[in-house]
Amino acid sequence: MNRTNRLKSVFWLRRQYLKSNHALLYMCVGTPIGDFALLSLIPKFHGNIFFLSTALNFVYSMTAGAFVSMMIGEEKEKKNLRTLILSGVKMYEYILSIVIFPFLFSVSAFAYFPSFFGVAIPSWPIYLIIAISTSLIFILINLSIGLFAKSQMHASLFSFGAVMVANVLPILADLSNTKLVKYIVDWSFIGANTEYFIKLEQFRITDNSILAMLLWIVGLLILTKFAFAWNRKEHV
Repeated sequence: MNRTNRLKSVFWLRRQYLKSNHALLYMCVGTPIGDFALLSLIPKFHGNIFFLSTALNFVYSMTAGAFVSMMIGEEKEKKNLRTLILSGVKMYEYILSIVIFPFLFSVSAFAYFPSFFGVAIPSWPIYLIIAISTSLIFILINLSIGLFAKSQMHASLFSFGAVMVANVLPILADLSNTKLVKYIVDWSFIGANTEYFIKLEQFRITDNSILAMLLWIVGLLILTKFAFAWNRKEHV
């Protein structure tokens, strides 16, 4: 099977998976995006920058996070990943088929949420760089979780741990002024997204959190490659 046919096959399988898993789509995509879109209409939350940041972190952690790891975990349980590996599907083909839909779900959130919440974005290029990169980080974290997990249950437990961290750290950054907390948040996987909404016009592309974001992406790409190679070794 050539490269084009393999890509067509894995994308077809992915579409069939999404069509047959309405519950997962509702829980990881429909609920977080829909609920926060409705909450943005409440006057107390409308125009609230911190709440917009919290909403985006939660949506990323579900649509680009838990959704990915739970999808891979189920494929491992049903031996679908083993079948794909044995059929010759390459790492980038499998990862592309996994990434494309969660990424599009995240794009729908970070593109429209600022207008929903009535928050003016001072620099859309910087905002888009941070939003796209943060979504990618969540995807890569959960790719690794899904590939290393033994089952969907294990994948969901670890991915919801990442959800908790992603939503607790911004609260700590907002409540505490200590240097240690700021340092931890800056160098965390959501540091750039958190700092951007704290500083807005004062945020600079040279901020430490941008460097941390790049390091997270590079490190997670290496980890994802190792995780897929480990699965290939296990199933060949």
